Amino acid sequence: MATVKLSSKGQIAIPKEIRDRLGLKKDMALEISVERSLILLKPLRDDAWLGLEGSLKGTSVLEDLESEHRKDIESGD
Repeated sequence: MATVKLSSKGQIAIPKEIRDRLGLKKDMALEISVERSLILLKPLRDDAWLGLEGSLKGTSVLEDLESEHRKDIESGD
């Protein structure tokens, strides 16, 4: 859990670790709402796939699928 402080203009900075984890980028729109005593921020995305950006670093999905397909062919499935 991170702690942030409210600026004199009512602004907060979302910690880098959280921005990276959620794929938040500069100028991205966020929906803000209040639920009971919680402030909720929800990224607004044009494409749901953008939320996965960077989450598969170090792996190649295409290579993994091709390898799995080759195994299926070899085993006769």
